[in-house]
Amino acid sequence: MREAVRASILDAAEELIAAKGMHAAALAQIAKKAGVAVGTLYNYFTDRDALIRALFESRRATLHPKILQAIADGRDLPFELRLRQVVRGVLAAFESHRRYVKVLIETEHDRHPPSPTVKALHAALEEVAQAGAREGVIGVLQADLLAMLAIGAVRGIILRRTADGGDFVAQADEVVSVLLDGARR
Repeated sequence: MREAVRASILDAAEELIAAKGMHAAALAQIAKKAGVAVGTLYNYFTDRDALIRALFESRRATLHPKILQAIADGRDLPFELRLRQVVRGVLAAFESHRRYVKVLIETEHDRHPPSPTVKALHAALEEVAQAGAREGVIGVLQADLLAMLAIGAVRGIILRRTADGGDFVAQADEVVSVLLDGARR
């Protein structure tokens, strides 16, 4: 029962922060949304910061394995198929956590070192790009640039589609095509 109440509080916090913003989601509103008294929040979290930290830890614990799985799913594919798989899988993982993504965007300026999830994504895209260079599909000098551009493209899609409510995954293949072939006709 205790874990169910804690999960309910975290879900309410995530929903309200995603909808209203970090500073507009008051503890009283979170408690009401979770169906508990404000005092009950303090039985689970010492203060607002502890609640936010717990929310991030909880959501990272579910999102991080999905990102790692998306990266691993294409490991044995040739370069272009692997890049498409990674981009599509990563965007799908973020899509499945859309409210948390809104919270991440809201609090982006508060985080300094990249999270383990972001580090894993960077490393995976660099590895994919290096594989493309080894296969002779892209130049060695372009591999680092491709990895940076792919990371930027994933981030751009997430930011844009979070703002406009669109699907994160719908344009994954087109993004990879533009990265590999350019935007010219």
